[in-house]
Amino acid sequence: MSNEEKSEAKKEMKIDPAYQGYVFLGWASGLFELKSGEKRPYYNMYVFSPVSDYVSDDYEASGFKAEKKKCISPNVWAGMNPGDKVRLFFDDKGRVVEAALDT
Repeated sequence: MSNEEKSEAKKEMKIDPAYQGYVFLGWASGLFELKSGEKRPYYNMYVFSPVSDYVSDDYEASGFKAEKKKCISPNVWAGMNPGDKVRLFFDDKGRVVEAALDT
């Protein structure tokens, strides 16, 4: 990420509480080591997602939750900035294979 992109990410972000989709927050990538010593890459993106308003005897939820989503590559979040509204597309393993700006 360039210094310009980092500066952009630090700007104030406003979340629309009426928006019922994902909001891109950021990403992380790197290598993790298996027990065998082999290193494998990982790619994660972080998003806000809406929580359904729900109340029961044991549980209550409202608003947004922060989630970490596994991605197949860093290309998934290319060109996205924190605060962008996004649509996510998943594979059968629940990994994000594509993300698109939601207008």
